[in-house]
Amino acid sequence: MHRNPGFRLPSLSTALFAFVTFFALVGFAAMALLAERRLESVESGVQSESVYLRGEALRMNFAKALGREWNSVKAVAGTLRMQSIDAARPRLTAISRISDSIAWAGIADASGKLVASSRPLLEGQDVSGSLWFRRGLGGNFIGAAETDDRLARLVPAETDGPVQYLDLSVAIHDDEGRAEGVLVYRLNVAWVQNYLVESAEVLDLDLFMVDGRGRVLFEHTEEFDQPLSPRARQVVASGQQGTFRVAQDADHDAFLALLPKVVTGEMASLDWRLVARVPTRIAGFGLGSFVLSADILWLLLGFGTALLLGTALFSRYFLRPLRVLSREAQAIAEGRDTYPAEQHSSREAETLASAIVRIQRA
Repeated sequence: MHRNPGFRLPSLSTALFAFVTFFALVGFAAMALLAERRLESVESGVQSESVYLRGEALRMNFAKALGREWNSVKAVAGTLRMQSIDAARPRLTAISRISDSIAWAGIADASGKLVASSRPLLEGQDVSGSLWFRRGLGGNFIGAAETDDRLARLVPAETDGPVQYLDLSVAIHDDEGRAEGVLVYRLNVAWVQNYLVESAEVLDLDLFMVDGRGRVLFEHTEEFDQPLSPRARQVVASGQQGTFRVAQDADHDAFLALLPKVVTGEMASLDWRLVARVPTRIAGFGLGSFVLSADILWLLLGFGTALLLGTALFSRYFLRPLRVLSREAQAIAEGRDTYPAEQHSSREAETLASAIVRIQRA
C-alpha cells in the first residue's frame, strides 16, 4: 500500500481527543437547540396565560365598578313613586354631582315624557322612542346610547367615537308592582375609558373594547401603538374566547386575550367585550448571552476539564499500552532484540502482546 510521504496518520490519542471534542461540541449545540425550542414553548405558554389573567382581572374590576352604578340605579328606583316626582329632582341632581361617571339622571313617565332630570333643560322631552325607555319599562336595561338620540345632542359628549354614552335604566313600579315610569342614569363613556386606560397602564396591556359584532368602540394602545391588525380583527369578530397568537405586522406577533362579556346576569343586555393585547416577547435561549454568563462559563469550564481529564486517563490506561506494543513490534521487525511486556489494560492489548511474543519466538 502506497502512502503520500508528506501525510502522517494521526495517533490513537489524537484521534480520541478529536473525536471527544467534536461530539462534545455537537452534543452541546444539539442540547442548546432543544433547550431553546423548549424555552420558547414555555415562554409562549407563560405569556399567553399572563395576558389572559391580566385582562380578566381588568374585566372583573370594571364589571364591579359598573355593578356599583347598576346597584345604585336599582336602589334609587325602588324608593321612587311617580306621585311624588317633584321630591325626586334634588336627589337626581345630587346623584349626578356625587359621581363623575354620570352625565345626567332622569325619570320618564309611562307615556315616554321626561318629567324629572338632573339637567332641567331636558325635562319635557319625548323619550318614548329611546331604547333605554322601551327596554327599561319592561324591567331593566344597560346598553350604549343611540347615536341619533335627541338628548345626546342636547348634552354634548366628553369624547368622540361610535359610543359616547352608556344608559342604565330600571322600571319604577307603583305599590301594586305595575311599571309607571323609568329611571335612567346616563354614564359618560369618557369615565369608562379613563377607568380602563388607567388599569391597562398599570397592567401593561393594550386594550380594546368591542361590541358583539367585533366593532372596536374605543382602544388604548401603548405596547404596540398600533390598532388591531386585519388578522386580529378576524379573530375578534369570530366571537371566540381565549388567548391567540396573531401576526401584528410583518415583523411582530401579538398575544390577544379575548375575554367574556364585561357583564352578565341582569346586565347581560350589554354585549361589550374586552380584548387585551401584548407583544410576544419570546427571548429564546439567547445562546450568546447564555454562554457568556459567568455561571455557564464556569459550568462549561468544569465540564470541559472533567471531559479532557477523563479522556486523558482513558488514553493513558487503554491507548498507551497499544502505542508501546506498536513501537515494540516495530523494533522486532527491524531485528532488534526486544521482549514485549505483558499488557492487561484490555483484551486487545493482551492479545496483541501475546501475538508479538509468539512472533518473536518463531
